[in-house]
Amino acid sequence: MDTEEKINYLDEPLLRYINRVYSKTPVPGGGSVVACVSSLSSALVGMVLNYTIGKDRYAAYEKELKDIFTENEAVLKKLSEYIERDSEVYEKIRRYTSKKDYISVEKYLKESAGLHLDICRTTLKIIEFAEVLTEKGNKGLISDTGIAASLAISVFISAKISVLVNVMYIKEDRDFVEKLLEEIREIEKNVIKKGKIVCDKVIKQLEGDNG
Repeated sequence: MDTEEKINYLDEPLLRYINRVYSKTPVPGGGSVVACVSSLSSALVGMVLNYTIGKDRYAAYEKELKDIFTENEAVLKKLSEYIERDSEVYEKIRRYTSKKDYISVEKYLKESAGLHLDICRTTLKIIEFAEVLTEKGNKGLISDTGIAASLAISVFISAKISVLVNVMYIKEDRDFVEKLLEEIREIEKNVIKKGKIVCDKVIKQLEGDNG
């Protein structure tokens, strides 16, 4: 029976979470930080939408933007939960490794890899949301749109690293590993291509405003 105290990073002040990361403790580590930054990327998309929906200037896009808002809310909720879940899974990996229970270790390695694969998937969604916002979002927040997209690119790379470090230790289910890596390769093509398009659009608009 699992009696360990549940981590509640989201209920703590931000400074405490930062200090937890900084301290000489195994959690929260890189995986949790990836989830945290991914949730901030999604949150920026939400902020731009909040400043766009309901304004007469963008009324023609209202339905599309409300649909994105709803989808992004679900993304943000899931990513925020991953901030703690990553640490919980990592603690289980450590515990079962110390017990030499390698069947359980592999189970949680796969869960961790799957979690970060899902973060990779959401980065593409966030970039696609940002792409719409470069054209239909509040122009006063174009820099926030660009930052959301650039963070999503960075998050993809970071989540990919988290996936790779987990699958390196998965010895039995190599089919799982190959399918996972194949999906990441496909996502990566779109993240890099679409992410660059969005960032270039934002930079071009900002350079035009300052030219």
